[in-house]
Amino acid sequence: MRLVTGKRVIWMVIALVLSACSTVSNKAPDKLVRHGIQRQFLHDNQFNFNGQIRLLADQDEVKKFSDKVADQALDDKTQVTDSASSSESVGKKHAAKISAKANKESYCAYDNSTEDCEKRNEPLNGALSFIAQNTTIPFSGAIDIPRGKFEFVPAVRYEASNILFSIKVPVQIDIKEKMLIADVRAIRPFASVINAIITRMDQSPEILNKPYIAKKFPERANNLPLKELILAAPKAIDDGYASYDKKAFVRLSIDEAGKKIGARYRIRLNSTDEQYRAMEAAIVDSLNEQLKQSEIQEASLKAKANQLQKKDYAAIQKLLAKKREQILNDKLGKIKYDSVITDFYLDDRGRLLAMHEMYRFIFDNSRISRVGRNKTINTSLWIQFDYTSHPKFTLNQTLENTVYRNNK
Repeated sequence: MRLVTGKRVIWMVIALVLSACSTVSNKAPDKLVRHGIQRQFLHDNQFNFNGQIRLLADQDEVKKFSDKVADQALDDKTQVTDSASSSESVGKKHAAKISAKANKESYCAYDNSTEDCEKRNEPLNGALSFIAQNTTIPFSGAIDIPRGKFEFVPAVRYEASNILFSIKVPVQIDIKEKMLIADVRAIRPFASVINAIITRMDQSPEILNKPYIAKKFPERANNLPLKELILAAPKAIDDGYASYDKKAFVRLSIDEAGKKIGARYRIRLNSTDEQYRAMEAAIVDSLNEQLKQSEIQEASLKAKANQLQKKDYAAIQKLLAKKREQILNDKLGKIKYDSVITDFYLDDRGRLLAMHEMYRFIFDNSRISRVGRNKTINTSLWIQFDYTSHPKFTLNQTLENTVYRNNK
């Protein structure tokens, strides 16, 4: 009897596993991506990550990401072809627009002769381009959403013939403690210079003797609904991805990068500047609506509201309204997206393993555009996730190793 019961349990477990895999595999590409992102927020929300940003991606990589995806499609060939054709036509349209604009505008807008300007700036342009091509930004970090702890360890690395330069400044945010912590050992030798330039900084020599600096959030942050904002983030991001046309998501075959990390699915999202801004607006609208609901619920609990300090929802909502206006009016800066191509790598359970993004930026600022010698720059980002119940944080501050700065 026990043997029969044991076999039944084993078969039930196998059936459940197969059922879960089948459920994931049957999802449409857009649903699969949204499932993976939501799972990362709500279930697999403790992990380490690492990756790299390349300031100037090489043309071969750009071409590879710009090619039609029809040859790599797995299932819905019609959908893939439509999406690829749409992406190609959008790319051609943007390229023509950029080319026409570049012909009309000079990098030296205030000079009489464009040719003289280009000749004069050629050495500087070449130097900036060379530095950017040989500079990468490797990064790592840890996220523990239940504990409200986030760590980001970026580094700037420049490597060329006979030269290697790298600098790293780890930063950690502790939401529960309302504290920002930074490891300043990399800039410790320059502390005196920084203090001389930034006169508002504390002139205390402690910064030379202790590796970490910790600073509490401003007092007004205690009244902000930070917890409610974090709880609203998963749905807001899902609403953002839901704003895309389903045809923008395409299922592709697994490439070498996906095979190395054990990915089962690879989904590509093609996005233009207009679509990306629409997604951002959808995220802001969702956050705003959820915070309004949280404020109504808090106000309805009059007895509890009288005992607790009222949270300043208006301040967050004002920031969100300003952000939305900037997005819709395209006033976020002189750096704009021309296109963004994102590959999502997921395992057989729909868990997000990695992302590879290729950004094509348009620079209206003539000085910045000199780095790429034109108005567009391609930037590549790769990020990989390592899920664990105990994320490894590198910054562990104590009274002995940390300088605590007072808010002024």
